[in-house]
Amino acid sequence: MPRGISGTLEALSHDLGRRPPIADRIAETIRGLIVSGDLKPGDRIVESRMARQIGVGQPTVREALVALEHQGLVVRKANQGCVVTALTRAEITQVLRVREELERLAVDLAIEVAPDAEIRKLIAVAEKMNEAAEARDIRRYHEFDVQFHQALWRLSGNSVLPRLLAQTLMPLLAFLFMRNLRKNNQLEMTSSAVAHVEIAEAILRRDKKAARQVARQKFRLFAREHLNCYESEG
Repeated sequence: MPRGISGTLEALSHDLGRRPPIADRIAETIRGLIVSGDLKPGDRIVESRMARQIGVGQPTVREALVALEHQGLVVRKANQGCVVTALTRAEITQVLRVREELERLAVDLAIEVAPDAEIRKLIAVAEKMNEAAEARDIRRYHEFDVQFHQALWRLSGNSVLPRLLAQTLMPLLAFLFMRNLRKNNQLEMTSSAVAHVEIAEAILRRDKKAARQVARQKFRLFAREHLNCYESEG
């Protein structure tokens, strides 16, 4: 290949590398519409219509929606395509029950196998959660909350748990985040963030008893707060 063409393509590659991929930018835009409430829980997202409006191919929009699925913000349903995540009280109750068992297992396994350096990173994320909670910044709090749980699942050393927990918990965290943000309902963010710090510190001490106790209290507080909030809205 002539050097002029090669150099031009290399320059293009460098330029493209500095900008987020189109699908990522579309995903961030849709995420903004969900967070702002322009797209509400249960709203259907039609890939073909959105692709036409943006002026891109449908596969690009589909790629963006897959990323949002992984974040729990949308779910793909038979005969409906993608819809913004919406959960009933019964579904929330079921998810919370499964979550408690699986995440307590993740805590136990992390105590057994996680390196100290990685646990310290988990503590740092929990501390950032606490800073966001004190600032009453729901968006940053949610981002660090998701980071904390994903890191905890990885620290279990079990390749199955992160997939199970992501499938189970991510839609719940996303739905509750959307609802809390929409209603400016910040609940007890600070106490929850402190509990995350305590769980991570107990893991670092390799103290299963303390970690289990804090985790159980935190999970049940989380469940009670959100279910009571759900009932008060009914």
